[in-house]
This record gives sequence, C-alpha cells and structure tokens, in this order.
Amino acid sequence: MKIFHKIHLWMALPFGIVMTIVCITGALLIIEKPVTTLIYPDFYEVKPIEPAPQPAPEPAPQPTCNGDCQNCKTGCGGNTTETGPVKAEKAEKAPKADKQKKLPFFETTLKLHRWLLDTPQTKGERTLGNTIVGISILLFVLDLLTGLVIWWPRKKQTLLHRLKVECGKGTQHFLYDCHVSLGFWTLAILLLIALTGLTWSFPIWQEAFAGLLGMFVEEKEIRGLIFQLHTGSWGGWVSQTIYFVCCIIGASLPLTGYYLWLKPKHKHEKKK
Repeated sequence: MKIFHKIHLWMALPFGIVMTIVCITGALLIIEKPVTTLIYPDFYEVKPIEPAPQPAPEPAPQPTCNGDCQNCKTGCGGNTTETGPVKAEKAEKAPKADKQKKLPFFETTLKLHRWLLDTPQTKGERTLGNTIVGISILLFVLDLLTGLVIWWPRKKQTLLHRLKVECGKGTQHFLYDCHVSLGFWTLAILLLIALTGLTWSFPIWQEAFAGLLGMFVEEKEIRGLIFQLHTGSWGGWVSQTIYFVCCIIGASLPLTGYYLWLKPKHKHEKKK
C-alpha cells in the first residue's frame, strides 16, 4: 500500500498546479454560454444579414403599333413589334447568419485551458503548453486511480467514514475528508472528463478513443459525442451543473493534497 501512496504523491507534486488550472478553466468554460447569455441576452442570437437594396425592376416593354392597326382600342390590337427583350429577374440568395464570437474573457480561458496561453500559430500545431497540459491530465488520471486504491476500505466500519465529510474536528481533518471523500464521489465524472480531454492533447489517444466509440456510433458522430462527454452537454443543464461541481472539486484535490503533504497528521499530533 505504501507504494501507491508514494506514486499518488509524486505524480501530483510536479503538475498539481497545472491540474488545478485545467479544472478551474474547464469549470468556467462549462458555464460560458449561460453566463454570456445572462450578461448579453442577444449574444448567441443568430441575426440574418439584410440583403443589399436592389434597383427597381425595369418596366416591361410595351408593344408599339406598326401603322397597320385598324381595330386599335387600347394601344394596339394588330400586328406589333416589341421595343426590347424582357429581362428575367434573378432569384435572391438567402441571407447568411451572423454568428457572434467568444467574449475576450472566455477566449483567454480557453487558451489557458488547452495550451496554458502557449497557443499554436497554425491549427493542429503542438506547443509546449499543450504537451504540459496533456501530461498533467494523464498523471491526473493515474492519480485518481491510485487514490481509489488508497481510499478502498479494508474494514466495513471505515467505509462510512470514507464517504462523508465531518466539519467539527478541526481544519486538517476537514480538508482530509474533502480530499478523500469528495475525491471518491467525483471520481467517475473526473475520469470521464480527463479521458475525453486527452483526445485534444495526444492524436494517438484520439484515434484509439474514436475507434472505441466507433463500435457504438457512426463515424461522423464520434467527434460530437466526445465533446458532449467532455463538457457535459449531453444532459443539458443538469449534467453541466454536475460537471461544474466536479471540476471545482477536482481543482481542490491537488491543493488539499499539498496541504496534507506539508502538514501531515503525525507531525500535528507530535506537537500536541
């Protein structure tokens, strides 16, 4: 068991801050649309572009009498000649939709979330920031799994204590419960977010994940499904609210872990 404690600790130490940044920015991106809509109600409204004014159509050419008309009553009832060809009217194209861009705050949040502000110059280009994010997410996955092994109770009596957060036993005990219990309750969602997030960092993982999903959905739907699983949009505001809370808790896990590492329980007890 000690080996899992060491793995859990030393994988989190170097990239824990990056994990926190990725989780916080991910939570902000989940609420991007409702927040933007609340501040600017017409921001996501699709506005048609009004077509340019068209010149008035030319009047149709009128027939003129050639001089041989005998029964002309309203202009010409006999042989006539037209002054010119009639022009056919062109069909107007449907106006295109004018889509709004992201707010500057959320543009920066996305750049921080995916590239740590080290944005690529061209689409698909790998950067140092993107690599660091990918490695941090991968270590986060391993940290969650080793955390589950450490959390797993060996006695039934300890199971209840591992599932709840107690608030009346001091700050250190409270933070320990937050790290252990909340980490367990959010484990499944955080793993789903992390595993789908790796598809943006490592092309080989994207191909493998797409191949797995290809067994259940059509190829053209795979990318959209990965995005829905990553952002929680598959279940509307209910799933997105759950994802938001899980991301906030996920951001706190490295921070509470740092605190428990810097101030372990046995040192605290020795001072007493």
